[in-house]
Amino acid sequence: KANANGATDRESREVSSERRKEKSRDAARCRRGKESEVFYELSKQLPIPHSTSSNLDKASVMRLTISYLRMQKLKDAYS
Repeated sequence: KANANGATDRESREVSSERRKEKSRDAARCRRGKESEVFYELSKQLPIPHSTSSNLDKASVMRLTISYLRMQKLKDAYS
């Protein structure tokens, strides 16, 4: 059965589904971009050379940050 635009209900659902998928992909791409910016900013705060910090993956940034915070906590405990 065709709708007012001449498309069938099935075709309309497929177009709608594709729009939702595209919107979801765009939202995920945006979230990943923001996440990458945050990890980059975090890596810049670590006390390591920029040449090293700029090549770290996200898991490495997290591990190094946690280690750094633990070291700071120990240092503060003995100060």
